[in-house]
Amino acid sequence: MLSFLIANFFLAYIIGIDELGKLVEEGIFVNFGTFSALVLFTLVFFFVYSWFREQACIIVCPYGRLQGVLLDKNSILVAYDYVRGEPRGKITELGNGDCVNCHACVRVCPTGIDIRNGTQLECVNCTACIDACNEIMDHIGKPQGLIRYASENNIAKKEKTTYTWRLKMYTIVLTALISFLALLLITRADVSARIIKTPGQTYQKLEGGKISNLYNIKLANKTRRLIHVVLKLEEMEGEISMINPIDVPKESYFQTSFFVTFKKEQLHHRKTKFKVGIYENGKCIQTATATFLGPVIQK
Repeated sequence: MLSFLIANFFLAYIIGIDELGKLVEEGIFVNFGTFSALVLFTLVFFFVYSWFREQACIIVCPYGRLQGVLLDKNSILVAYDYVRGEPRGKITELGNGDCVNCHACVRVCPTGIDIRNGTQLECVNCTACIDACNEIMDHIGKPQGLIRYASENNIAKKEKTTYTWRLKMYTIVLTALISFLALLLITRADVSARIIKTPGQTYQKLEGGKISNLYNIKLANKTRRLIHVVLKLEEMEGEISMINPIDVPKESYFQTSFFVTFKKEQLHHRKTKFKVGIYENGKCIQTATATFLGPVIQK
C-alpha cells in the first residue's frame, strides 16, 4: 500500500494532482495503460523497500562514485579519528584508544559499513554513526567527536581546514549555478502557453472567402492570483473567436479552444506560421507560435 501511494505521488509529480484525480474518477479500464505503468512502478518501489533497500544506494545511485571523484585529503566528510581511537579495546586496558569496539556505529549504519575502515562509497552521510558514537563516549566519560565531520589532514596531521584552490573553484561553480537559477526565477514569465492545432480537424471554408482552423491552448499560471487573458494575432490580420473566456486559476493549468480565421489571399502556402499574443490588462505577457493549414492560393 505504501509503494502504491508513492507511485501515485510520483505520477502526480509528472502529470499534476488534478489530472491524477481525473484518472482515478474515470476508472481503471478507461486508462488501462496508465494504470499498468502505475502498477509497474509500485512493484519497483516494493522491490526496493522490501528487499533491495541499501543496495539502491550502493549499486544504483551514482552519488557515492561522483563524490569519490571530487574528494581529496582536505575534503570534509564523516570520518573516524583513528589517531585517537586506535588501538581498539576495552576501556579498562591500558594503552588502548578511545574506541571500545562496541560496534554501535556499524549497527546503526543503513548501508551496513564500518566507518572505522575509512571513507567508503556506500556512506550516504546520514551521520547516524556520529550520534551513536557520541552516546557511547558520554557513557564512558570520553569527549565526543571520535566520529565526526573532518578531513584526512584534520585527523592525521591535526591541520585546520583551509580555503584551498579546490574549495574556491567549487565556490565559483556553486555561485554561478545559484546565480543562473536566480536569473531564471526573476526573468520567468507569469504565464506560459502552448498552442497546438486540434488533432483530427481540417480547415473550414467560411463565407466571404475566409478559412478557419480550430486550436487548443494550454496555459500555466505560475502566480498566486487568477489571471484573465485575451488572445490577439500578431503581425498578421485575422480574427480569433473564443469558445470560452480565458481565466487561468492561480498556480494551475487551464485549457480551452478557439478559432483562428484568415482570408484566402493571405495564404500562399499549405502551412502558414502565425503568432498569437497573450495579453493581460492590455499588456502582452507572452507570445506563442502555431501553424495554420489551408488551401494554397496562387499569386
